[in-house]
Amino acid sequence: MILVTKWFGTFIVDHGKVLESRLAPKDLDAIVSRMKKMRNREILPDELDLGRKVSAVAERRLGSLGKIVAFDSGFIRAEDYGFDIDLLKQATMIIARESLTEEDPGAFITEQVRAFDDLLATCNLMSERLREWYGLYFPELEKLVDEKRYAELISQDPERKAMMSSLGKEIEESTGAPFSDDDLGSIKVFASTTLEIFKSREGLESAIQHKMKEEATNLSAVAGPIIGARLISLAGGMKRLAGMPTSTIQLLGAEKAMFRHLKDKSRPPKHGVIFQHPHIHKAPYWQRGKIARALAGKISIAARADFYSDNDISDELVKLLERRIEEIKKRNPNPPIKPPRGGKKGHKKRRDKR
Repeated sequence: MILVTKWFGTFIVDHGKVLESRLAPKDLDAIVSRMKKMRNREILPDELDLGRKVSAVAERRLGSLGKIVAFDSGFIRAEDYGFDIDLLKQATMIIARESLTEEDPGAFITEQVRAFDDLLATCNLMSERLREWYGLYFPELEKLVDEKRYAELISQDPERKAMMSSLGKEIEESTGAPFSDDDLGSIKVFASTTLEIFKSREGLESAIQHKMKEEATNLSAVAGPIIGARLISLAGGMKRLAGMPTSTIQLLGAEKAMFRHLKDKSRPPKHGVIFQHPHIHKAPYWQRGKIARALAGKISIAARADFYSDNDISDELVKLLERRIEEIKKRNPNPPIKPPRGGKKGHKKRRDKR
């Protein structure tokens, strides 16, 4: 005998015949509640009652009640038990709407960091274009200020003398070409647009940091707010990140390199997006793999603590990570010795004598 559950009831089936059933109330709210419990992998009271009489079940959710078997229950139809299919449609629509309105911090963080990365790419592109364009007129300015200040100065007054006056510096003669007033006016507008994008990026970065500290305190402390947000985005949400093993977290963002390794047998990647963390990209190349592994391990713990509890263990995790990194540096102070070309030491290739 097999236990089978439908949206409208629970049944005991043997050789294609229904032996016993427990029908759900013909009420929309009751059907919605029943379907939510099934979606959350809960066992219904009717299933517990009938489950004592069977030895097999038709779905994984009921695996604790009996052996899981493949079974076609299409012959158990709602209309045969007085249930209208429109009732199922209404219940499904209610559950879908509620799912869309449920607050998922991971979803908001994902969209924020994607927008931030778009703005970052746009900033880099427009800043490069501005430097190439204005560099024709005043190439010396590029070495004096950073990217944002560069756009800010041009948006105020692109004329050379006014520029140097605002910087409090003097330049005898520029190697740049002369620009007309129309040229300077055009580049001033472009610089103003570039500056606004810089400000938007900074504002969004601040918003991500604030959101991460609220919703993912431990992850934000261990990985950093921006890297943590990128990990959530790459994983597909906080829940999926919390369920990932350390090795998967370590390689998030390095999928192309991994596929290339599997296809061409090239060297496997040692880290993905976490390479942006200062502990990794500032470390010597021979230490990066071990540090990435240690960092990914602490990120895994931090993500689980954030998702499954409200405990702030960030200070402890950061201390443990720093201690582990110091151990790695002490044990691996020098780069590994590479074997000489031609194989092992002392090995000589034999030549055929003819």
